[in-house]
Amino acid sequence: MGGGGGGLPWWLATTQCTPPPPSSASLAFIFLSPCPQRALLGGIDLLFLAASLILLLIIRLGSGRAGPEHDPLLPTPAAPSRSITARYAVALGASAVFAAASAVLLAIAAFLLPAETPWRYAEFAFLATHCAAHAVAAWTVLAASRKPAAARPPRHLRVFWIATALSAALFSASAAIRCTAGGPVLPDDVLAFAGLLLSLPLAYVAVTTTCTLRDEADERDQNPSAAAAATPYATASFLSRATFSWITPLVSKGHANSSLAAAGDVPPVSPAHRAEATYALLASNWPATARRWRSPVGVALCLSFWPQLLLTAALGLVMLAAMSVGPSLIDRFVEFIRRGGTPWEGLRLVLILLVGKAVQTLASHHYNFQGQILCMRIRGALLTALYRKSLRLSAGARRTHGAGGIVNYMQVDAWVVSGAMHELHDLWLMPLQISVALLLLYAYLGPAVLMTLAVIAVVTVLTAFANKLNMGYQIKFVEVRDSRVKALTEMLNHMRVIKLQAWEQTFGDKVREFRQAEVGWLKKMIFFECGSTVVYSSGPVAMAALVFGTYLAAKGELDAGKVFTATAFFRMLEGPMRSFPQTIAMSVQAFVSLGRLDKFLSDAEIDSATVERLGSSGSGDEVALKVKDGVFAWDVEGSEGGEKDVGGDEPVLKGIEMEVRKGELAAVVGTVGSGKSSLLSCIMGDMHKLSGKVSICGSTACVSQTTWIRNGTIQENILFGQPMHLEKYREIIHACCLEKDLEMMEFGDQTEIGERGINLSGGQKQRI
Repeated sequence: MGGGGGGLPWWLATTQCTPPPPSSASLAFIFLSPCPQRALLGGIDLLFLAASLILLLIIRLGSGRAGPEHDPLLPTPAAPSRSITARYAVALGASAVFAAASAVLLAIAAFLLPAETPWRYAEFAFLATHCAAHAVAAWTVLAASRKPAAARPPRHLRVFWIATALSAALFSASAAIRCTAGGPVLPDDVLAFAGLLLSLPLAYVAVTTTCTLRDEADERDQNPSAAAAATPYATASFLSRATFSWITPLVSKGHANSSLAAAGDVPPVSPAHRAEATYALLASNWPATARRWRSPVGVALCLSFWPQLLLTAALGLVMLAAMSVGPSLIDRFVEFIRRGGTPWEGLRLVLILLVGKAVQTLASHHYNFQGQILCMRIRGALLTALYRKSLRLSAGARRTHGAGGIVNYMQVDAWVVSGAMHELHDLWLMPLQISVALLLLYAYLGPAVLMTLAVIAVVTVLTAFANKLNMGYQIKFVEVRDSRVKALTEMLNHMRVIKLQAWEQTFGDKVREFRQAEVGWLKKMIFFECGSTVVYSSGPVAMAALVFGTYLAAKGELDAGKVFTATAFFRMLEGPMRSFPQTIAMSVQAFVSLGRLDKFLSDAEIDSATVERLGSSGSGDEVALKVKDGVFAWDVEGSEGGEKDVGGDEPVLKGIEMEVRKGELAAVVGTVGSGKSSLLSCIMGDMHKLSGKVSICGSTACVSQTTWIRNGTIQENILFGQPMHLEKYREIIHACCLEKDLEMMEFGDQTEIGERGINLSGGQKQRI
């Protein structure tokens, strides 16, 4: 542990592990001493190995699942043979050289390092971990290149390469300082420069372009439609994603055109973020025994989106750590100015502050950005699940929820739950930020900081009381809102009857009564939320007054460094203490909405096995539809055990015998209320089958008696979002006898219909 030449500190002149020096040089020791650098690099290697092991276990466990829900949404074409590109060869070769060099150094250390060396086993552990990490990295690159859909190395591998390059830069910086100061050139210095040369190509592969492992030109040639539909975010490089430069072309286009009016101006949503993909993910993780879980929706969301939740949690921790750098350096800056330190020390402080603020800014923006992506994916999955559930509800469940309730589930509850999934991290990040600020304050001001616990205790008690009342108000508010929406929906659906009977005033008073009750509960909620905000906002001021007063009474003096540092940490407390009441209020709303979604999505459905579906040639005869000994009811309630109570409802149709052969035109004729519509409903599977058998060969289509016309042109209502095929479009218009109707209209199929358009007859609506 001897000193080096040229006046170098003794802890920098040696590559051995040494104890930390006095506090005046602790920052330089952490960033330049080989011992902490080894610990840093070893930690990076261990994190990469742990991440690789966890991902491998997840893949192994996931491969054991079987079922149609895990089939790909789109067929995957067979992967053509690819040649290894230069980029792929560099990534694989550098990782292999790293692993081989570490193995050779480990063997040399085992034979040449003296047994009495105190840091001998630490050196063995470091080299072994380094060798294993780069061997796994090389294997990961090789395995990823064999996958047909692999377009880039895995994310954790790219992060590992970048972290390795940064640590190698630290090794090289300390080696360069030793060499330029006249110290001896040590073997570890040569290895540091060699490691930097090997890690720079890996960092270049990880950061630039899209890190493709195969020929991108061949990919675009094989699948030009996929290349055209690729979003800038999906094809962006690591550096582009980190700095958000991938959105620059879109912003430039909007600035040049003053708007993004055309449909092609905005790129499509990434396939992984579309509603069908997120719903398939949610459905595959839905608990098999949903009724046994207190919150099946919450369980399914956590199982489906846990990678994004962990990513945002990690970004939140990085943001919190970087946030603490600036206040911690204030005392160092004051001390540097007071005693007049060297330019190198001042430059080091500025660089640390710059890096800390840059990391904080990037982590903060990515935390919010990834949180918004998570909210979008959850919202798409929930809305799709709610829509599909509304189509499968039993008659009893449909009466329980009603059309207004289902609208509220989609327009309110799904949005509240999806928004709260991003705010979920604030429930632990904000208390953690308060704890970190208090611990750092304790390091500067000592036991005087304990006075803040009294303020926190008072604020916590008041907030708990307010939240308990606020949750009760939230439940009452939601119930009254459902009643108002239900009454308003019924009034709009029966507006013709209300107008004919002159009941406008009566129904208007009823809706206003519900609205007044809703506003009353809303006022109470806002009142308590404002009170909580006032209490939390005044907390940091009270804390600062108590802490400074106690410190002055105990020690009698405060210098500028302590005052500025403590003030900065008190500002760290302002944000979470000001926002925490809103976070708790939103969490309460999300908890109530989640319970409503649990109840709705776990409610009774129509049995899909009511109708036996046969293939187009599965029956073996010419029968297209057959009902034998059918007994049907609209509603059959189920017991807790899931068994149907057959006697709980009177059958609507009994002893139904029906057979329709292929090619026949069948008509059901009867008086009003004789069961014609019920017969069609039992054929479609919308009624509960108590006994008998229903068989259908092929597919079925139903044209409802109630037409559904959307606001838009006739062409938009006919296409309904599908691409235009002109010849097929004309055939459909001719088959539906719409040609005469379109000739009578001034704008043809571009005529606006719906609530904002012209009125159509019942026959015209049916034909459209």
